[in-house]
Amino acid sequence: MDFRLFCTLALNGIAMGVVYAMLAMGLILLIRAVGVMNFAQGDLLMFGAYVTSSLILDFELPLYLMIPVSFICFVVIGLVFMFTIYWPLRKASYPAATIIATMGASIILKELATLIWGALPRSLPPIITDANGKPGILYIGGIPLQWQYVLTIIVGAILIFLIHMLFEKLYVGKMMQAACQDSYAANLMGVPAIATISATYIIVVCLASVGGFMIAPIYMVRNTLGTLQLRAFAGVVIGGFGNIKGAIIGSLIVGLVEVFSTVFLSGYKDVTVFMLIILFLLIRPQGLFGGKIADKA
Repeated sequence: MDFRLFCTLALNGIAMGVVYAMLAMGLILLIRAVGVMNFAQGDLLMFGAYVTSSLILDFELPLYLMIPVSFICFVVIGLVFMFTIYWPLRKASYPAATIIATMGASIILKELATLIWGALPRSLPPIITDANGKPGILYIGGIPLQWQYVLTIIVGAILIFLIHMLFEKLYVGKMMQAACQDSYAANLMGVPAIATISATYIIVVCLASVGGFMIAPIYMVRNTLGTLQLRAFAGVVIGGFGNIKGAIIGSLIVGLVEVFSTVFLSGYKDVTVFMLIILFLLIRPQGLFGGKIADKA
């Protein structure tokens, strides 16, 4: 394989892996905080892509205005999602009720996006373009790299690092997780559980929506973007369920495997990814960084 092609594919794979990692991190944060597997995570990415595309194409906001306005929209979406999907069912006698509700939310988000923006894909211009309006190219040692992929890696890496520091290293993040898991004790200590859960949902929605904005110029904005969640699930399985570091590394592996498989197995890239999952489930079901799984009695 040509070295230039290898570098280009590696960049593309890492960029997509970073987006999958943002989705995977959101999944794990909700599992740690409220014990809910969110099956609407990919559709939140899709909805975020539609929101940002609307601000740019329909309202014609410049980037410096679009960014703060979009984050306000993401905060509202996160709060609405929490208070309509999780909060009414948090004390349901049927434990899987909230999980089933997220499946319904996935369908609602997809149909709502179709109702508002239509079924046709929307084309969003790259953040950096050349003089002809085509995607900007960064040359490093004569190797052409698309700026959109480079920016996706940079933005995603910064967000992942900040969220990782918040929940793994800072006292505030640990307090948020503890308050979400035991709301009664949190209220006794003067920490309102509703505030910590709301903050977690807002962070999760922002992570997914920013990922949607970054890949929108690559995939176009369409209501099928939610299927990218399957890659995030694959990253979680490979890295180790519940382990943030493992989910990030597993998602990067998925992104690289997916991109390089397009060269050798162009029509079977999805098969390659999910064969990798099956391989891990057979050989190392706990994932790369997961703990040992006990045998059933």
